[in-house]
Amino acid sequence: MSRNTAYFAPLVCLPTVIVEPGNYITRCGEIVSVSVVSSRHDFGCKGTYSNEVRESWHRTGRLFGSRETANDIVRTA
Repeated sequence: MSRNTAYFAPLVCLPTVIVEPGNYITRCGEIVSVSVVSSRHDFGCKGTYSNEVRESWHRTGRLFGSRETANDIVRTA
């Protein structure tokens, strides 16, 4: 599924949270390990939860462009 540029509009003014590979904390307090970082406006930051489930985030730490979730990354660990 292709996301259009309007989908990313709410993310443009948010600060960049994922700046390099490493461990980060989600909004619900879980530690995730980010192994791939993207500086583009896509969901190209990739990592895994402690249970080995893979996920992709925007560089702002968000999972979705339109809302906050418990699994958004909020800071480094």
